Amino acid sequence: MSKTPKKLTNSEREIMQVLWKSEKPLTASGIIAASPNKEWKNSSVHLLIKSLLDKDLVEVAGFEKTTKNYARTFKPTMSYEDYSIKFMLNDTDKEKRKNIILKMIKEETDLDIVREVLDAAKDKLSK
Repeated sequence: MSKTPKKLTNSEREIMQVLWKSEKPLTASGIIAASPNKEWKNSSVHLLIKSLLDKDLVEVAGFEKTTKNYARTFKPTMSYEDYSIKFMLNDTDKEKRKNIILKMIKEETDLDIVREVLDAAKDKLSK
């Protein structure tokens, strides 16, 4: 997905975090079950999923048999890392991006990882 990701509300972010952590697509009921610290109402989850579908951040992955009916399952259209990077790159000016990257490098204590990332970026830019 090359479009600029839309900003998430707090509730949408909570739904996305559940989906990002899940190893498989989830139904609305599955999202509720995977959120033990949150008391979601089924109707609220459906409204949030609709909003995330409109923002192209989730997609229908298929259907799952529930008691008598079938429920749609949902999965993210991009990983948490991809969302974060695309949002940061499109939401900030060049100076802010530079400062964010510098802060990220300062927070990383393993310099081998920093070198590895920088070398990979250098190789990608030289191609």
